[in-house]
Amino acid sequence: MGTGGVGLVAAALTVVVVTMLWTVLVRLVWRPYAVARAFARQGIHGPPYRVFVGSSKEVQAMRAATSGDTMDRTSHDFIPRVMPQYHAWMTLYGKVFLMWSGSTPTLAVGSYDMVKRVLFDKSGLYSKTDPGPTILSLMGMGLTFTNGEDWSRHRRVVHPAFTMDKLKSMTGAMVACAAELIRAWEARAAARGEKVTTVEVGQQFKELTADVISQTAFGSSYRQGKEVFVAQWELQYIAFSVFNNVRVPGMQYVPTKANMRRWQLERTVRGTLMAIIDERLAAAKEGWGYGSDLLGLMLEANNAGDDGKGQQTMSMDEIIDECKTFFFAGHDTTSHLLTWAMFLLGTHLEWQQRLREEVIQECGSAEVPLDGDALNKLKLVTMVLYETLRLYGAATMVGRQATADTDLCGVKVPKGTIIFIPVAMLHRDEEVWGEDVGVFNPLRFRDGIGRAAAHPNALLCFSLGPRSCIGQNFAMLEAKATMALILRRFEFEVAPEYVHAPVDILTLQPSKGLPVVLKLLDASTKDWKPSQAPSKCPTMLM
Repeated sequence: MGTGGVGLVAAALTVVVVTMLWTVLVRLVWRPYAVARAFARQGIHGPPYRVFVGSSKEVQAMRAATSGDTMDRTSHDFIPRVMPQYHAWMTLYGKVFLMWSGSTPTLAVGSYDMVKRVLFDKSGLYSKTDPGPTILSLMGMGLTFTNGEDWSRHRRVVHPAFTMDKLKSMTGAMVACAAELIRAWEARAAARGEKVTTVEVGQQFKELTADVISQTAFGSSYRQGKEVFVAQWELQYIAFSVFNNVRVPGMQYVPTKANMRRWQLERTVRGTLMAIIDERLAAAKEGWGYGSDLLGLMLEANNAGDDGKGQQTMSMDEIIDECKTFFFAGHDTTSHLLTWAMFLLGTHLEWQQRLREEVIQECGSAEVPLDGDALNKLKLVTMVLYETLRLYGAATMVGRQATADTDLCGVKVPKGTIIFIPVAMLHRDEEVWGEDVGVFNPLRFRDGIGRAAAHPNALLCFSLGPRSCIGQNFAMLEAKATMALILRRFEFEVAPEYVHAPVDILTLQPSKGLPVVLKLLDASTKDWKPSQAPSKCPTMLM
């Protein structure tokens, strides 16, 4: 190559390098500062932008500073401990403020009017955010993260499995699994002469709800379903460990120790789910049908989806992603709802007694089997569960991303901005919930969710609008069944050794578990016999 050719190559390389440097400069420096100035002109401020890392260093420092804090068990304001950065910035900058996820602007909206506009949007203007590779390994690209037509297509296939009549048919499995847990507690209490025992219920509720979702989702394949639970449990901790880190493009492909373990677990989950699906497809081909559990109903709906009217079905990879989604969401969030409900009832004994009286009145004493119709009559239990979700909802935040420049209740928001909804903080807004916002008061829900606060859409635990949680009825039914069985057989209170230190590991949970002192009841249940209880849950016999 002559000197002229070398010069041309050098010039071309120079242009490429300069272009790349300019692109990086614009993305990491010029645009963030321009966006910050534009928001500042609208009266919206926040912590200063740091090149590349955004607000992550401040977040990590604040979380580290509060990680050792503990709370009085009479207090429900975990915000300074669990969400210290949002507590500090909302105090400094107001309910609406700007922070940074790397170089991406993130608008925190502590205004219910803004929240309603975002969550009720049907135009696709506010899409789900990119969860990143670690979260996708855990939950898959199911309903939780899909957008647009993909979301509509998934919803058409998944919805038939979550209709109320289908859920009522699953009540028996829910009750049977919970009854096995109750029997184990009874045996522990009976082994001691005083019929009192202490149980760490957090872990037991995780195993219970995994058993329930294994049975209701995978039926006869429940043993394989439990393998998914074990793998997802570890994936959750991997995802949490990098949740607040700056996402570096391409790092998900680097064979680090965490990545290699994540890949291994992801292969385990996919292989297990694919084996279960293959069994169902083979059974259907032989004329045995897909099954009446959640997976079977979804496969049946997917098979019927191609009806010649242009409705597209889901691929097997998409079916697997939906299995990941409802398996994780179906056991993790419900287990924490049960745990926090036990904490609140174990520290508010007068409410515990009120619920016990309602359960016995509506469902009978322990010898009477529970069914879906009886559970739906438990108004006080439902109120307590809603108040639990308000104070200790599993999801402390919800995120969306603007797909175009938009006006959000008078605030001009540029395309690409993440809209952050601080659910836990909104649930503690005194202007909306009243002066007793920090108090456990289930009676606020006596007239239903819509009249519990000054804003009709104030409870955000299942999100709102067209993308509200499809599994909320499943979770509430399972929680009511479990609580009814516990209340009929035990009095309980939080053990003295309990440390009140909630932590957000993708979902809100007690950092050191929840030990509860259980006292076996005799008065109204003395004639109850195991033979009269619901049939045993197969997953409990593993």
